[in-house]
Order: sequence, then C-alpha cells, then structure tokens
Amino acid sequence: MDSPAAEIESIRTVVAKYFTVYGVVVTPLALTFQVTSPTGSIDAPFDGLRQELVPKDYIPTITQERGETLVHVQRRPRMRFARRQVNLLLLLLTIPSIVFFGGAWNWSSYSGEPILSAASIGYGSLFFSLPLLTILGSHEMGHYLVAKRYKVQASLPFFLPSLPPLGTLGAFISMRDPIPNRRALLDIGVSGPLVGFAIAIPVTLAGLALSGAPPPAGTCEIQPSLLFNVLSLFFPVSGSCTLHPLAFAGWVGLFVTAINLLPAGQLDGGHVARALFGRNQFYLSWAAILLLFTMSYFYIGWIFFAFLILMLGARHPPPLNDLTRLDPVRKLVGIGAVAILLLTFVPVPFVMVSEGRNLTFEALDGSPLAENRTVALGATISISFTLNNTGAVREQVAVTAKEYNLGAIRFVIVFTSFQIGSIQTNVSSDTIPALSLAAGQRVVLVLNVTAPPQWTGPLPSDYLHLPVRATTLDGLVARETTIVLQVITP
Repeated sequence: MDSPAAEIESIRTVVAKYFTVYGVVVTPLALTFQVTSPTGSIDAPFDGLRQELVPKDYIPTITQERGETLVHVQRRPRMRFARRQVNLLLLLLTIPSIVFFGGAWNWSSYSGEPILSAASIGYGSLFFSLPLLTILGSHEMGHYLVAKRYKVQASLPFFLPSLPPLGTLGAFISMRDPIPNRRALLDIGVSGPLVGFAIAIPVTLAGLALSGAPPPAGTCEIQPSLLFNVLSLFFPVSGSCTLHPLAFAGWVGLFVTAINLLPAGQLDGGHVARALFGRNQFYLSWAAILLLFTMSYFYIGWIFFAFLILMLGARHPPPLNDLTRLDPVRKLVGIGAVAILLLTFVPVPFVMVSEGRNLTFEALDGSPLAENRTVALGATISISFTLNNTGAVREQVAVTAKEYNLGAIRFVIVFTSFQIGSIQTNVSSDTIPALSLAAGQRVVLVLNVTAPPQWTGPLPSDYLHLPVRATTLDGLVARETTIVLQVITP
C-alpha cells in the first residue's frame, strides 16, 4: 500500500493531466487541488478525470469558491453489489406473480372466466402481464442504457413481485457511480419516463379500442388522468364501463410515469429538478412531499409514498460537476417532463367505491323484464333475459329457477347457457351457482321450460308463476323476477 505522501502525489499526477494545479490542501475528508480554470468548457477535462479516478475508488468533484476553481478528491470505500443472479431470481419470481396476480386476475375480472382457467392465464398474460412488463422493463432499460453512455455503472433492472391487481411493485435499477454533471443527471433521469411514456400511449389506445366503454364512466374504480381522458376521445362509446385489461396496463404505465416524475428526493423527477434548478430542488422536493401528505386525506396511499421518499432522503445529492449549466435543448426536455407529469398525474387514482350494491333483471334490449309466456303440453319454450350488476362493486351471484309445485306436476326447468361478454358457457341445471359480475357487467341467461306431455284433469284457468332468484354469495343482496306461464293444449 502506498504511503500517504505517495498517494497524494499519485492523485496529483492524475489531476495535473487534465488541469493546471497550483496548490494542494490536505484535509481529513478530501484532497483539494487548486486549479486553473480552463479557457473552454470544464466538462471534457473533468469527465476524463472522473473516468480515470472512479475505477480506482476515488470520487472527484469540482466547485468554485471565492473566485477559485477547486477539485476535491475523496476516497470511496470499495462497495459490494448484488450479483446478476439476484436480478434473474427476482425476475423469475415476478413473472408468475404478474401472470397470475396481474394478468389472470384482471382477465377474470373483465371476462368472468375462472382465474385459473387457460383463457384467463393466456389472455391475461397477452393483454396485461406482457404489456405492463414491457413498459416497466423499458423504463428501467432507458435509465440503464443512458447511464452506460455516460460511463456511469448501473445495475440491470430489479423487478419486484406483488399481489393483485398488478402482480408487481414495479422495477428499479441501482446507480453504482455518482452522476458526473447536470447534463447526465437530466438525461439519465428523464430517459426512463420518456421511454415508458412512449410505449404506454399505444398500449392505452389499443386497450381503449378493445374496451366496452370509455374509462371515465362512473362505475370505474380507477380514475383517468388528463391524458387518459384525451386518449379516450379516440374511441367514444356509450354504456357501462368495462375497461379492457390492455387499457388498464396502459393506465398503470402512465401512472407509474407520473409517480416517477414527481420532483422529490431521488425519483426520476428529482433528478430532472436537480438538473434544472440546482440546489433549489430541495424546496421542490419538500413541497412535493407536503403535497403528498395533503393528498393522503383524499387517497391514503400517498402517505406511505411520502414516508418512503423521506426514508430515502428528501435532498438530492449534487452531481460531481455542478458548475456547468444545461443547454437550451435540455431545458426544453426538462419542461416537457414537467408537462408529462401534469398530463399523467392522478390525485386520487382509485375511487373508494361506495357500498352501493344492486342486481337487476332486464330484457335483452335493456327494458324492464316482463315475461308472460304460453307453453303447450309436451312443448319446450326458451326464454332469454339478462341479469345486470348495477352496483358499484364486483359480485359473486347464484341464480336459481325453482318452483317445487311445478316440479311436482312434471315441468322441467333448466338453464341451458349463460354468456358474460363474449364468453358463452353451456349448462343444464335449474341453478347456476357462481357468476362473477364486475360493476356494470351483465350476464345473458337462457332458460328452457318444458311442460308435461299430459295434464290430469282440466287445464288450469289461472296462470302459473315461475320465480327466478339472484342472490349474492354473502346473501346480502337478493332479487327476484317472475315468469308467468299459461298452459295450453297443442
């Protein structure tokens, strides 16, 4: 190991390759070299110095104090970073969680298919898991590639598994070198949100094209941003809201972009704000944190996010070269990032849905159901009608068509099929035990009634009544309609 004097001389030799050194000040914290400021930009010489010293575990910074240009060099303890096997392990854990807890969960909610069915897993992966994973992964790879361009070491993305409805907490990369200057700080910070934003827009548009109705409808649990509302104008339809999982993946991508662009701490928006406003970013950071605490009155999730930022640090560390200002083009990029934040941020992302619960029987055209049917002895009639979940929450519903007196005189009453969305299921029973209906969703029911071939005695002069009942599995909501039958001879 070199002696202190030899180490100082070695570092001075490196600094002298890029700057003219006329003095050295040794302190317990750093070596400070008094240098002559170059006639041109200090970016190129300082970046060369950084690239030579950082691999040797020295961190240079450059400042101007009392008219002098000073280069400070500090020793950085050698750090140990997670191996790439950790990235791979987390990715292997995230893939099944986003497939089952994200894709299958959302497709089941959208279509009514069982969560573990092949359709829910396959279509959910195609229309939710893969698009969302692409948006999140591209966001982080944008940071990674731009950091690599500036010769700043960064890890590959770490993906985080989670529970429904997303199946992932997102992804992040670890910056393993300090940021060299404001230009790099802005480019690295803004690259991820811009890439994720660019992919989220076509994903959202494609999802809206497949959706049954525009997302802003009152039954939606998610709330649209300004941009999401604008994109919804390209596919104006009416009716209850049935948001396609692909549109939900796009909404999540836009919302993640907004969260990352908040000018707080070391979020992407914190990088951008530090590059644009220098030390004044500290005030923006605290303003954003206080705003999150205030908004938590309306949506409790913000309070946890505000505490997370506080734990990671509200103050953004300066780049190594904090002297060089941004060029006009990068200032415009920074302003564009602020505009994207305003367009994609949602103060209350999820509506705290009310306890309003309701089921309604209706005719196929949406009018009130009034079934008066005639059936001949020995004949079968088919009756089609709908059951609508007109409440604000998803319901699990059992439907029955039973009348024991009719059964005693040999009427046969069975549901032959039900259809939710485009999915039709054939059955053969007087009971459908579990229908999963999202808020605003309906099921089309087909009920067959077969009269007995013979009737003992004269035909009834009164009408027969067949009750059809719909009951939520918790028994708290129940509705009934009556099908009126008149029996005639063939």
